[in-house]
Amino acid sequence: MDEESSCECEEGAPAWMATFSDLCTLLLTFFVLLLSFANMDVKQFRVALGSVKDALGVTFKVDGEFEGMTTSVVEVSEKPSVGPSESEGTSPTKGRVKAKVMRFVRQQNAEHLIQVAETERGVVLRVTDTVLFDTGSDRLRDDSSKVMEVVVGLFSKFKGALSIEGHTDDRPISSKRFPSNWELSTARSIAVLRELVDHHHVAASRLKVAGYADKQPLDRANTPQARSKNRRVEFIFENPPQFQNDPAAAYTLP
Repeated sequence: MDEESSCECEEGAPAWMATFSDLCTLLLTFFVLLLSFANMDVKQFRVALGSVKDALGVTFKVDGEFEGMTTSVVEVSEKPSVGPSESEGTSPTKGRVKAKVMRFVRQQNAEHLIQVAETERGVVLRVTDTVLFDTGSDRLRDDSSKVMEVVVGLFSKFKGALSIEGHTDDRPISSKRFPSNWELSTARSIAVLRELVDHHHVAASRLKVAGYADKQPLDRANTPQARSKNRRVEFIFENPPQFQNDPAAAYTLP
């Protein structure tokens, strides 16, 4: 027997296998750790992905979840993005603004005349038409001064624009002065604006008017109560662009 055949092999794995095994174990641990971090950020990933909802037809259902609402690239929705009814914001700052405005209205003892609401556009003071005008008229009543004082007082503590918007019910009107509800609703808005500018010296550059006739009802029921609710003038204190993230900062209310 020659010398090579007489050599005995060492028992067990060679020494380099131990180093290789340690390396594989460390790599496995590393990737498991990466996977665990990825799972923790799934919600944030979904929120980020949902931010393209307007472009891709995706909308949020709850925070961190999304669901495709259309199978086509372009689809016309019959639901308006901002309607005339309340669309309460989810931001807590918006709730604070409404609470402050309601407290201000109560301090002026005008809560029985003015309803405070909130939309995506801003805080809304809603006033029934009979508080400001006689039926079919655009002339302000003598006892409408209380509402005007509240509007002027709140406007003086506000840094944005005020939109004055008139609404009627669905019963048609036809007269020499008002051929339709469009003219009546717009004329009432202008009458309020003139009162604020001419007698209360409100800055006209921050005011605007609109008349919507019966096209934006609050209640679509065919009842006298619904019609009374729809006949209104709305004072919309619009959220200034620079305060979109914190609408409360646009007011100096306590």
